[in-house]
Amino acid sequence: MAGIDYWPQEEGYIVEGTPVAMCVAAAAISEMAAVKLSSTAVGSINVATNAAKGDSIGVALRAATAAGDMIPVAFGGIVKMVVGGTLALQDCVLTEGLGNSDVIQTQNSTDLVIADQAGYSILGMALHAGATIADEILVLLGRR
Repeated sequence: MAGIDYWPQEEGYIVEGTPVAMCVAAAAISEMAAVKLSSTAVGSINVATNAAKGDSIGVALRAATAAGDMIPVAFGGIVKMVVGGTLALQDCVLTEGLGNSDVIQTQNSTDLVIADQAGYSILGMALHAGATIADEILVLLGRR
């Protein structure tokens, strides 16, 4: 991980007390995978693993082994995620959509308007830089 890791023994969700909801998995989902909304159903929020660049809106905090499993999903807060490219401090981040559901890439703030117009969902903001692919960085979840 780039820089000093103040939570070296912690992985995943770092800060509690922010939006986490129990959701229904549409299929198997890995722990810490970025997820997108799957389908509408009365009385539940259904999620699936992201399939395309920038389609995720939250992070699964526990694995789902099959469709119908209930899992907690973070829609806000701070999580550790893996970098798929170079990220600068305060870059907007989104999922890469190349089959790595827990990997993020940059969408810098100057491109934010363009990204919105292209239909991307911004997953969060980089709380420090990630200079090397596979670095772990802290990400503040939520649309900025």
